[in-house]
Amino acid sequence: MQRQEFIIELGGIIGTIHTYTRNPFMIGYTKELKKAIRQNDPETTKLVLDKVIDWYNEEIDKIANDDYVFNKNMHKKAYDILLEYRESLDS
Repeated sequence: MQRQEFIIELGGIIGTIHTYTRNPFMIGYTKELKKAIRQNDPETTKLVLDKVIDWYNEEIDKIANDDYVFNKNMHKKAYDILLEYRESLDS
């Protein structure tokens, strides 16, 4: 995935995460991710992406099985985009 495409998707990813959690760490990570992408800082981008992906690794099953989560498909999409972009940074 190209950087520009990820930038286009980022607002939706952050919005999806924020509909599920108000965890201060995640709010901080998403702000830092947005900033790192904007500043074209690949080191910080990778670091923060790893933190967001780690959070999703722990939460994605809970999200999928929670009867109160209405946008499960958006979380799956956000998670997949994060993984795809992170992988593209290593290639």
